[in-house]
Amino acid sequence: MKILLVDDDTLVLESLSIILKAHRAYDIVGLCKNGQEALTFLAHHAVDVVLMDIEMPHMNGIEACAQITKHHKDIKVIMLTTFRDFKSVHQALQAGAKGYLLKTDDLKLQLDTIEQVSRGQAVFSQAALEAFTTQRRTALLTPRENECMELIAHGYANKEIATRMFVSEGTVRNMISVMLDKLECRDRTQLAIYYWQSLQSSS
Repeated sequence: MKILLVDDDTLVLESLSIILKAHRAYDIVGLCKNGQEALTFLAHHAVDVVLMDIEMPHMNGIEACAQITKHHKDIKVIMLTTFRDFKSVHQALQAGAKGYLLKTDDLKLQLDTIEQVSRGQAVFSQAALEAFTTQRRTALLTPRENECMELIAHGYANKEIATRMFVSEGTVRNMISVMLDKLECRDRTQLAIYYWQSLQSSS
């Protein structure tokens, strides 16, 4: 597996490289210190997985992730960072990251995540998911919006939601638009994910 490491901290880059090289399945093909360097590297080298920090000069990891997933669709991006706030996790999802790890996560979890992401699975560490659901949906949405999101999460189409809520389809579309804006979600699929993650956080 060809891995590119991206972090503005030289010590982190060197430490990660030594740790991952100890595993024969991993070939560390490059070390970059910001998102722009990573994009330049990827234009000339084959890479399977990019392990990347978020906060970096010139181009941060979120911006670089969005460019990588847009122009290199076969490359999987895993964020490896100290940031565990809602905004960072959400932006990583929006940018197309397939994994999100905290630098404090144990080594086994980091290695397992690399393996799973390389096989096409999306893996976010539990600590990151807990941060993602800190902003409670019930505090952000009205009772009717929460009802609508629950129906979306259970797979109902707009017409079915309108019937169950005794409103028009236009009202449902407007409600969904408002929810997308409030929760900074891209589409109804992310609304459904947000709903189920919120339930896990409260259980």
